[in-house]
Amino acid sequence: MSNGKDILTKTIISALKEVAPGLEAVLEAHLNATLNKGIEVAYEDPQKFKEAVSKLFGEYSARLLEMVIISKLQSYLGKQVEVNSLEELVEEIKKIYG
Repeated sequence: MSNGKDILTKTIISALKEVAPGLEAVLEAHLNATLNKGIEVAYEDPQKFKEAVSKLFGEYSARLLEMVIISKLQSYLGKQVEVNSLEELVEEIKKIYG
């Protein structure tokens, strides 16, 4: 079974492909250059992930991506998860998957 980090990473990749094909490679390169980590940093430190995305794409686009990620994961979990931020989403994932 997948752990929480895998589920979130796959959801982010899916959201990036939905928003615009090619964004995954751009974001992955940016995260590796600035944080020495890949997309998995979203699970490890959601605030740093959001800051990096905001620096790359702008605050509005970063928030839009955050909302797409939340929406996709809520449907994946099959239940309504009351979250308004990536930080809250990661907390919920950790409760469920550890």
